[in-house]
Amino acid sequence: MATKEYDYVVVGGGSAGCTVAARLSEDPSVSVLLIEAGRSRGSLLDYWKVEMPAAFDHVWRNPKFNWMYEGEAEPTLNNRKIFQPRGKVLGGSSSINGMCFIRGHALDFERWGTEGVDGWSWRDVLPYFKRLESWEGGESEYRGGSGPVHVRKGDYNCDLFEIFLNAGEQAGYPLTDDINGERQEGFGAFQMNVHNGVRASTAEAYIRPNIGRPNLSVIDRAQSSGLIVEGNRVAGVNYVRNGVVQSARAQKEVIVTSGAINSPQLLMLSGIGPAEHLKQVGIKCLVDLPGVGRNLQDHPLVYMKFKIDKPISMSRYMRPDLMAYTGARWMATHTGPGATNNVETCALMRSDPSVKHPDVEIQFLPVIVDHDEGVKASVHGFTYCIGPTRVEGTGWVNLRSSNPFDAPRIMSNMLSTDYDLKLMAKSVEMGRDVVSQRAHKGLGVTEVDPGPAVGKTIDMETYLRDNTAGDFHLTGTCKMGRDKMAVVDSELRVHGIEGLRVVDASVMPSIVSANTNATTIMIAEKASDMILGRKLLPAANVSLPR
Repeated sequence: MATKEYDYVVVGGGSAGCTVAARLSEDPSVSVLLIEAGRSRGSLLDYWKVEMPAAFDHVWRNPKFNWMYEGEAEPTLNNRKIFQPRGKVLGGSSSINGMCFIRGHALDFERWGTEGVDGWSWRDVLPYFKRLESWEGGESEYRGGSGPVHVRKGDYNCDLFEIFLNAGEQAGYPLTDDINGERQEGFGAFQMNVHNGVRASTAEAYIRPNIGRPNLSVIDRAQSSGLIVEGNRVAGVNYVRNGVVQSARAQKEVIVTSGAINSPQLLMLSGIGPAEHLKQVGIKCLVDLPGVGRNLQDHPLVYMKFKIDKPISMSRYMRPDLMAYTGARWMATHTGPGATNNVETCALMRSDPSVKHPDVEIQFLPVIVDHDEGVKASVHGFTYCIGPTRVEGTGWVNLRSSNPFDAPRIMSNMLSTDYDLKLMAKSVEMGRDVVSQRAHKGLGVTEVDPGPAVGKTIDMETYLRDNTAGDFHLTGTCKMGRDKMAVVDSELRVHGIEGLRVVDASVMPSIVSANTNATTIMIAEKASDMILGRKLLPAANVSLPR
């Protein structure tokens, strides 16, 4: 079995892993290995599916780039199984997601402090949010101007975007000039991590510009099978590449960055996790950590679909000849409709004035989109991807067996509390209120889904349990904290064992009130300073956003 030694071994080349590996390798005195189970990038024939922003619908269900996980039958969702895409390519889910770049709300990070987490308040994390980004508006009190991830607004090349914003204002909600700035509430421009018409994944932002560093090694198509544990210390990782078992040893630390599904899977395969569950699948428990794989949270949503008579939706670009032109234009110039994710507006709203910060999100799409079947190209309309930004219920990730190549078991447990069910129903009510505003006059709007009968002759709860899906924002399965269910401490070191950290969305103690990718990158930015023993960036001297 081939073995190589490095100072740091980073396991998982996703949103966090690419970030950590690049930042650690800024120190020329240390050697860093990044291991990724998927390929480094697409081939000559399919690279555009990853790199063209408008093509994300072609990649998030593609097994070449995706683990294609499917959850267990969910009792709270009428025994439906929930599709759980996870990136299996360098850049991870940042290479297959919708590129919706939005930070968690300031009060989310203040809440983490009450959940047993030190050093992750809003003022603590803002400098790292700033460090990671190059905002098109430049450096400011709240925004970064010189980071690796380029962030921009869309061009609003569809009238439906302005109509959506006008409707929100008419419904009594505030507008915001910068959803990631001082006002993190209201209707405004969504922001996307896109640079010069290309998806700004963490592979593009952090790894490709630095691939020539002699102290940074990247191995793709290498699936980790277990951590090497010697005494009370993790000394490396075993992985399988081209059918051959190999190992990489870490002189200093192993950093697991495999995401909210695969990080707890790898820990449990290595004997770190709930003792009772490990016994059930025939794995010797080395460190009994009952929280590994627990506390899974996601954002539930439904796809509210509205047909319009006026042919102004983005469906107009979906004739075969126009799609071919759009693709050819993007390949030649990286401009045009292919250079945007087409998710250019959003809303963060409070369901009640007593709520301290937004608890409902609308991601607006200027086409009719079905969760399972994709875009309805033959019909003009728009879609509200709408649902709560915070949830009470939690799910879990378990091993299916001791075989590392068996997909883990995933239970989302959505709508499992009265709070979650009521807020989901309230979200639909709020969406209907927005679409009823006079801004939509003249479009001939017809509610296709849920449909006018839902809430009247058809029970709303039945509809929600039949139609609620996840937004692929999986978090929390190796959470930070000090309680008995915590897996890592505030410096992301795994409790009860040395030489091991987890750095990814799994360490969030509770889900943030926004799409989670930006927060995941921020966690990795801060973790890299902790790992190297660098002085942390000074806390920001700012007031909490309104």
